[in-house]
Amino acid sequence: MLPILALLLLASTPPTLPTQPTPPPPPRVEPAPQPVPNCLTSHGQTACGFKCRSSNQNLACAQTPYGTCEVLSGQVHCWDPPRVAIQHPSKSSASPECKAVRGKVACGFNCKVNNGEVACNTTPYGVCTTHFGRLVCWDPPASVIHEYASNTPAPRCLNASEAIACGYDCKSIRGEVHCASTPRGVCAINGRDQQFTCFDPPSLLHCDHSEPPPPPRG
Repeated sequence: MLPILALLLLASTPPTLPTQPTPPPPPRVEPAPQPVPNCLTSHGQTACGFKCRSSNQNLACAQTPYGTCEVLSGQVHCWDPPRVAIQHPSKSSASPECKAVRGKVACGFNCKVNNGEVACNTTPYGVCTTHFGRLVCWDPPASVIHEYASNTPAPRCLNASEAIACGYDCKSIRGEVHCASTPRGVCAINGRDQQFTCFDPPSLLHCDHSEPPPPPRG
């Protein structure tokens, strides 16, 4: 009888599962090393920073490794993008640039030259267009770029006779045009009194950055 009870107890005891080994912690990803600033001396003057350049008239350096320095119209022109453009580079890997025409110089992204004028966007997500012989450039607010990053929708410009506006959901009527400032914004025209109403919902995103992406090479 006892052997039968022992067999029954042994059969009712749940099997002991083998202990699974603890997985190793994921490898720590070290931030990419940042370029080291340098100093340049020319004509008795010294400037320090990044991508330093000199000309017969001056010398200058960018303040960050994401900036640019170019010699145009005999002078060194340096420009650094805003932090929001640094933290959220575009998919097109657009780089800042400087352009000059008739002694005028502008630096930024997507620079355009037209009819003796030059203008640029301050971020790679802006738009520049011409209207009645003048350049018009517009960039989305920083909150929009923080929210959408490299998927930031492209804004557009709409004109109505001599008026022009840039942004999102643009509407125009009788020489007047208005746009929302964010992709979720809306603009409407009251059919009775032909009045514009535009609304942009506030961004509730909290954007916290630790390390910026590596700067472009070159």
